[in-house]
Amino acid sequence: MFKKIIGYALIALMIFSSIPTSTEATSIRPMHIPIISNGKALQTDASPIMVNNRILVPFRAIAQTMGANVFWNANTKQVTVQKNKKVIFLTVQSSAATINDQTVTLDAPPIIYKGRTFVPIRFVAEALDANVQWTGKEVRIFWSVLQTSAGAVYVNQTKVTNNTMTDGVYTYVPLKKLLTAIDVNVDWIETEETMLVRLSRGQMTITEGKKELVVDDHQIVAPLAPIRLNDEWYVSASWVMTVFGAQMTRNGNNDLFFSIPRTTFRSPLLPIAETSIAVPQHVTTPKMADDRRLLISDNPEVLTPVSVPNQQATLALDHVQGQQGTMDHRVFGWHVNNLGTRATVAIIVDNRSSNDIIVTNIKGTSRTSPNSWGHYDVGLPLAETVLRQALTTAPTVKVKAGTSAVIQAFDVSNNQLLGFLYDFTIQQENGTGNYRIRTVVTSSSANFSTISPTLAPLDSYATHPRGVWKGTTLEATLPTYTIDNEPVAYSISNGKTDHLLSVANALSDPTETVHNPGHYGLTYRLSLPIQNETGEIQTVRLRFSARGGSYCGAVKVNGVVYVIPPLRPFTQSASVDYIVFSNQDMISLEFMHAGGAALPLGVEVSTVRK
Repeated sequence: MFKKIIGYALIALMIFSSIPTSTEATSIRPMHIPIISNGKALQTDASPIMVNNRILVPFRAIAQTMGANVFWNANTKQVTVQKNKKVIFLTVQSSAATINDQTVTLDAPPIIYKGRTFVPIRFVAEALDANVQWTGKEVRIFWSVLQTSAGAVYVNQTKVTNNTMTDGVYTYVPLKKLLTAIDVNVDWIETEETMLVRLSRGQMTITEGKKELVVDDHQIVAPLAPIRLNDEWYVSASWVMTVFGAQMTRNGNNDLFFSIPRTTFRSPLLPIAETSIAVPQHVTTPKMADDRRLLISDNPEVLTPVSVPNQQATLALDHVQGQQGTMDHRVFGWHVNNLGTRATVAIIVDNRSSNDIIVTNIKGTSRTSPNSWGHYDVGLPLAETVLRQALTTAPTVKVKAGTSAVIQAFDVSNNQLLGFLYDFTIQQENGTGNYRIRTVVTSSSANFSTISPTLAPLDSYATHPRGVWKGTTLEATLPTYTIDNEPVAYSISNGKTDHLLSVANALSDPTETVHNPGHYGLTYRLSLPIQNETGEIQTVRLRFSARGGSYCGAVKVNGVVYVIPPLRPFTQSASVDYIVFSNQDMISLEFMHAGGAALPLGVEVSTVRK
């Protein structure tokens, strides 16, 4: 809408510039005084003027900054201004104007001076519901784009305000009250143009008048820009639904009811400190601790009509042939539905052999959320659930020869992120196996088994991983750390010394595979020997730091699971302390990186000085 206003204004400006200025009078005196609109200096290319002891202001510039549309009719020399439900007609050199068909009289007629239309300052207040003041030094204009509207606002059944606001078209709600209802621990820092909001689930930065906002270092675009009015920020109902993934209903009294999901963790979140770690060295090359086949479905990550032609596609595929007995599998998926409609993503098995197969030991987890809160709503819960060994079990599935069966299906709303991880075992009843495990998507009512096994085109720009590898657990042993030594740090998932999930190591077609240096879908175990020669009880501090982009994940320390919240790279770290009672100890660490996290991860060990 704002771009359209600018466009109309530019057209009007060009037309105004071509109008003869025969009406200019020698009594016109430019006034080099600032115009202050809602506390901010208005940048215009024409200053107010004094005509017969009356101050006239450039109407087009002021109308634009107040969100009005301006049109010029060269034949009638008439200006039409439209804002919300108000329509204003002005005619050059006429003291009569109309506001919604009501005639009003101006203190002085509009004039054209140097290609600009000027109107008496008082008319701005009458026409556009603004309060205009002349202080003797500057023109001050106070106005509001919002008006109070009937209807209370409820968040998760709690009333947050008795009234909404409206700009005549859209409904707006007070953001600060909304945030307090979502998270009692919320706080915010405001500048002249921005608001940094810190929630338990992460942080976001919004800017006055801009649709773009940043959530945990990821930029998203809301339907409408926030509006700042006095000490409050107002956001549209559609903004709340987009940013927080809220569901909204409205009753007959025009009350709004928002249901906003809150992610809760069973494990403690580690505290964040504005502290860096020692420069890490690469971890010694680890080894795979198991032979479970891992299928990664993360490319294309964003599902669009281009990446998913014909409303359906196979996203990832693991074809097993010649296998006897049983085979363990894991499928990890991470996709954003931008198809413009609701879609279904599924894990299916195509039995291409002449014997039945059994899918047993099915257990897994999945989460959906608006992509803006992917870390807290999807990535971290998945990582925590895996390390807590709290995957949900599902019934055994029998797949008859020559048929297909669904292991799990996920309903995904438009503009939602889906993350999932499922483990299962396929048992061949007789003979050798010949089956395919696929992740598929459809936005139609198509049967999953009819979806072509041809893989969706890889996104070569956003090189997220896709492919099949052997193993779902990495293991490495770190050098012994001696109490009171200087801090030492190691880099894991660094893409160099521990890059076991390369294209060369993949079991899938190399031309359809993208490497997985970040080890998504795997767990990463580190053994850290501790030598304590002090003869006293000591405390070791383990500190975790992002070394690429924003990192988050979960870590298990000698059987206790902790959540590592999103960390800014290099400057932030999260830590946990471990008490050493004996002269020798072993700290067992197990990590799972959250989907969407940036790698590598730095792990530092140090002694807490007494």
